[in-house]
Amino acid sequence: MSLNWIHLSDLHLIYDNYDTEIMRGAMIKYLTEDIQGEFDVVFITGDITHKGSNYGTKIYDFLEEIIQALKVSKENVFIVPGNHDVKRLKMMERLVNDILSSPNPKDELNSLDEESYEVLFKGQKKYFEFYEKFLGRKHPEENLHFVVEREGYNIIHINTCLISGGNNVEGSILVGLRKLQEALRELSDNKSVINFAIGHHTINCIHEGEKRSLLNRFSDNNIDFYLNGHVHKPSYHQEINNYNNTYMFTAGGNVVDGYAKATFLTGKVNKEDGTGEVTYHSWNKDDEFWHVNNTIGRETVNGTYSCVIERFKKKDESPKLEQGDIREDSNNVDEDEFKEFLIDFYEVIQKDEEIKENLIPKDVEVKFRNMVCSPTLKIQYDMYSGLFNVVNMILKSSAYVPLEKRLFVPHRIISEYMDILDEHENGDLIFKHMKRKLVEKYEDKIHYSTDRLDMYISVLIFWSIYECNIYNEDKRAEGVSK
Repeated sequence: MSLNWIHLSDLHLIYDNYDTEIMRGAMIKYLTEDIQGEFDVVFITGDITHKGSNYGTKIYDFLEEIIQALKVSKENVFIVPGNHDVKRLKMMERLVNDILSSPNPKDELNSLDEESYEVLFKGQKKYFEFYEKFLGRKHPEENLHFVVEREGYNIIHINTCLISGGNNVEGSILVGLRKLQEALRELSDNKSVINFAIGHHTINCIHEGEKRSLLNRFSDNNIDFYLNGHVHKPSYHQEINNYNNTYMFTAGGNVVDGYAKATFLTGKVNKEDGTGEVTYHSWNKDDEFWHVNNTIGRETVNGTYSCVIERFKKKDESPKLEQGDIREDSNNVDEDEFKEFLIDFYEVIQKDEEIKENLIPKDVEVKFRNMVCSPTLKIQYDMYSGLFNVVNMILKSSAYVPLEKRLFVPHRIISEYMDILDEHENGDLIFKHMKRKLVEKYEDKIHYSTDRLDMYISVLIFWSIYECNIYNEDKRAEGVSK
């Protein structure tokens, strides 16, 4: 089941000229007639008005047209302020300039008293009134940042405009990390939900004193998407230098002038496996039409930007393969993911000593017969044999594993086999206990779900039966004596 969303920013609805009026009218028609599918969520990331102007009837009317075109309940419309939604006041400007001129602006903002916060908040008073009037719910203005929980997803509202009422603040935006951390504590520990953060400014607008720590907060709290605007030109960025990845999408402005690129985004995320895609829709101001834009960057050349929430893959529940338990979907293994597992597995065990035996394939039928294996185990073997070529490709190619170390994985399988060979009377039990020991040994070192690791270890054991010197003993006499 997918969560479908739309992201708009920098509407500047007080700003008005002929070209902008034509674009906005065509946008409503495009949303009504040309956008496919139904939407669950609307995100608007600031600059509703322009240069701190009042929120007049025109603003409410246009936003109502958008909501009606999309048929989305206002309960699922989420908005944060932009710098143009802040009314600049002299007292605010002085305070902001003092903060930014201090040796450590981040700590200066974090240590502000409540009275000083009130001075900064005053410039957003009209925005708070608009928020409550349009959405019909109170804005928690006592909190700089706040979290809204919905079924299957959370929205972290990040107010990036607290100091935007100062002079020359571009590139020096301070979020207020202490206040953000307080808000993030509201997030549940449920890793099966999608986490959106919305803010007006891009990550590159953030002060260098806060930027790295802000990215760490995104990672530590599983923020999957950060949606923003401000720069009036669409872009995307994936932050991968951390424990968890965050996708960042920037919408264009909703005006037509000599700078802005009128663009909004639509996206969908599968709430089961975390796969998703984002589409950019732009206005062609020369010929006056809306269209899917595949020129934002190389990763949108096919019209969409594809993404995946990795922790959803890790929680994937694959069928456990216990003795006698055969399932039709157990051989539906993603080969690319299996390749990644093999490389990860090799990296974990590469410090093992190399084994010197030659790897000579044996007659599998004879092996299963001599080891008193059940037909069920042989069926499982046959189901996974199609992946043996993947194992060979990874472990026998110097492009993935140095040739002098290619026996590390077989050595690990053989070692486990030899440890329990005399403890069990048939090949089924040996397989079962080998698999259990290997899964327990590596489940905390290789970041796959236990079920997925169970499946991949099964493949490696079966591959080892074919390729390596295991299951060459004869258990038939032992079985008779017992």
